[in-house]
Amino acid sequence: MKFIDRVKKAFSNNNINTILQQYANDFIRGEDLPSGKGSIIIDRETAMKYSAVFACVRVLAETKASLPLKLYKKDPKGEKKEANDIPLSQVLSYKVNDEMTPFQWKETSMTSLCLGGNSFNQKLLNASGQVVGIYPLDYTKVKMERDSEKKLIYVIDNKPYTRKEIFHIPGLSFDGISGLSPISYAAKAIELGLIYENFGVNFFNNSAIPSGVIATEGTLSETAYERFKKDFKKNYAGMVNKGVPMLLEAGLKYTPLNVSQADAQFLESKKFQIEDIARIYRVPLHLIQNLDRATNNNIEHQSLEFVMYTMLPWCKRDEENINMQLLTPEEMRQGYYVEYKLDALLRGDTKSRAEAYAIGRQWGWLSVNDIRRLENMNPIPNGDVYLQPLNMIEAGTKPPKALVEEIYKMISERAA
Repeated sequence: MKFIDRVKKAFSNNNINTILQQYANDFIRGEDLPSGKGSIIIDRETAMKYSAVFACVRVLAETKASLPLKLYKKDPKGEKKEANDIPLSQVLSYKVNDEMTPFQWKETSMTSLCLGGNSFNQKLLNASGQVVGIYPLDYTKVKMERDSEKKLIYVIDNKPYTRKEIFHIPGLSFDGISGLSPISYAAKAIELGLIYENFGVNFFNNSAIPSGVIATEGTLSETAYERFKKDFKKNYAGMVNKGVPMLLEAGLKYTPLNVSQADAQFLESKKFQIEDIARIYRVPLHLIQNLDRATNNNIEHQSLEFVMYTMLPWCKRDEENINMQLLTPEEMRQGYYVEYKLDALLRGDTKSRAEAYAIGRQWGWLSVNDIRRLENMNPIPNGDVYLQPLNMIEAGTKPPKALVEEIYKMISERAA
């Protein structure tokens, strides 16, 4: 029996468990799947219609887009400072092109990486070869090839472009050049999730699932039946009348219907499929509004892990490709490089930050101006002084006489 026939049969029997179990068995055996492909073609449009995929892609894209991407210059001593004296600084901070802000470009780039595994962009260069604009390209229309000299080229609408003209960020890859499409490798998981959603919609649209049953041993007259339907709809139907005591006559009895085990299994299966998609994109469940097992403590730790193990690798991927492809060789030699500022995602609450600053100030690795810069405040005069605790000296050296006397005095006062 084909899958669609079993769907019709399951609908007629109102049996959710039957269709889910049969589909799961066929899914494992690979039956009823023509040419090894599923019944739903998974592309970026269909994948984004699955709420779990949409939520994960949106979390990743908007999170990375909200992070500041700064251009720095490192001097021969290794000290760095923000730079704004080359065109790339204006591109990354203010205007990527005539139509897009940096946020929009980073969001679009990340969406392409999450769906297609690659982000392709066309460079706009000035006469000196410096980047003055970036235009994102549709990854589905870009084909990667090798020319006669084995150099990488990008073919767009049958026109080849060189590496100097295209800015390419690949995702997870087998060869380091062409990124793998997450929705292609997770097509079965996405398809199963879509089938759960489509089945739920069709089942509840096409199947009568009342909240209860009203029964009688006798038979109501046509007049009594019509009057009962009218009164019932007026007095007991809808959220407005929820909880209103039901007044029945002529021996009528009301029996409520609870969620069956098959319905409960269907709901649990949907939840598991959401977890499966979150696992693919490495997004914590609480960020896509699944709070079943969430607590204040584990949400805080999961948020930190999201920054360290999910966003940091994506940011490093961007940084290294920008440094390699958007900076000229001369700019590289001069010490220019870009870096995402992840501080905003790790700042925590006000009390925790204040305690961390106090420790850094007390032990001498933060100055007042360091703290003010971290809090996006202007520096103050004489705010660059670093403190050193008086009771700390180099290992193996004798303490100064004044310090010994002060410590002895302190001990004597406490003993008294």
